[in-house]
Formats: sequence, structure tokens, C-alpha cells
Amino acid sequence: MSEGPSFSAKNIWKLPGLRQLHRSGAANTLFRKGKTPYWGRFKTSDEARNTLPAVRRASFDNEVMVSHNIEKFSTIHIFDWPVLFFLQKLIDEGRLRVVTDFGGHIGVKFHAFRTMLDLPPDLIWQVVDVPAMVKEGRSRLTPETSALHFFERAEETAACDVLLCSGVLQYAEATIEEIIDRLPARPQWVLLNKVSVFEGEGFFTLEDHGRYTLPFRIFTPKELDDSRVRLGYTRVADWTIPHCDILVHSSQGTDPVPMIGQAWRLFDK
Repeated sequence: MSEGPSFSAKNIWKLPGLRQLHRSGAANTLFRKGKTPYWGRFKTSDEARNTLPAVRRASFDNEVMVSHNIEKFSTIHIFDWPVLFFLQKLIDEGRLRVVTDFGGHIGVKFHAFRTMLDLPPDLIWQVVDVPAMVKEGRSRLTPETSALHFFERAEETAACDVLLCSGVLQYAEATIEEIIDRLPARPQWVLLNKVSVFEGEGFFTLEDHGRYTLPFRIFTPKELDDSRVRLGYTRVADWTIPHCDILVHSSQGTDPVPMIGQAWRLFDK
């Protein structure tokens, strides 16, 4: 006598109907755990974070997140090329001496870019990040990376020619306006990269990192434009990033969210 099919807690979600529920934001919210990488729509970062059980809440200021994807971040990806173009252009024009890399991890972009750029010998690359990142970054400094400097506060940095924000605005507690206002002077250039945007109303979602889940901000193009204008910058270029779109699942449905980049130049009066 043969036994009927058995279903574990894992494969029961493969049943018709339950599969769709499993992929929906409704299931995410019900179980308060990411069944998909990006889930939920929330008005604020705190609202998103408070949806989670305490054991799943995290920030980048911990050792687990420091080691997360270091090798991947330290290589050049297709989305890095527009940033490389602008940095090399400024180097060729003799207008790049100081870069402030906000949310620069342990200096991963410096490590990735330095073999591709004709960096001036007196270049200063300032990374601003949370204490755990800064501690790890400083511990890895060598004579070959003497251009790297680490800071926990933007106010502590030197005035820079370029502010680089690559893949950080989604996670940052500060807005781009607050970040720039904390710098000792407004940089001539701002390079934004890997910014998630949505045509409609901006919101926060949750991004599942396996053991931890983090609030993740979705901007609107208008929000970026309004900030840029208030800060006194002109947008000189923008680009879409192929193959980096995300899908946000929520009780309102599934929304495709592209990632973009922009280059801003301080308006010359």
C-alpha cells in the first residue's frame, strides 16, 4: 500500500494558490519575515523596522554586515562605469584631489577603482561610515592604501571636490540634503549611484539579508530633483542601471523599481 504525498512546511507553499500567497506582501506581513527579498510598503523607516521581530532588526553597524559581500563590493560592476567616467574626467582636468565617499564601507570603491583610474599621487579618499565599518577599514590600511581615510562623521572630513554616494541613500538615516549640509563645504560635484526610484509616491520597504532585514528607501525622481534644486546643483547626467531592478511585493501588489544614477554640478552663479 503506497503512502500519499507528504508536505513539509517548506514545500507546502508549492501548492496551487499558496504559491502566490507565499510570494505576496500579505504573507510577508503575516509572518513578519521576508518570503521575497523586498517586501512591504511603509511610510517611514521606523514603521518598516517595527514590523520586524527584534531578532531580525539590524543596521550596518555590526560585524556581520561588515563582512557581508566585501569581495563583491570590491570589484567593478557595470553600474560603476558612469562614476569612473566622471572621476577620470575630473582627474584629467586637474580638478580631483579629495573624494568623500559617504557610506563607502571599508573603502571598497577605492579598492575597486584605483587600478582603473590615473589617480593623482596626492589624492585623498575619505570614507564616512558607521563605527563598525570605520574600525574594519582602518585595520586594513597598508602603505599602498595611504590615500584612504576613515571618519564616522561627515563634519570631521576635509572639504572635497566630489561627494560619492553609491548604493547608500536607500539605507542612510540622513537625507542627501542633510549629508551635504554636514560637509565643511559644498562639493563641486555630487555623484549618486544605485538609487532606487519609483514613479508615484516614495516609500520604504524591507530588504531581506537572510539573518537580518533592513529598511530600504524608495525615492521618487521628484524627490531627488527637489533636493538637488534646493542645494543649488545642476543635473548634468543621469543613467539607468541595467539588470538591477528590484521587485517590491506588498499587499498592494508587485511594483518593479529601477535603479538609477545621477551626476550633479554645483551651479555657477
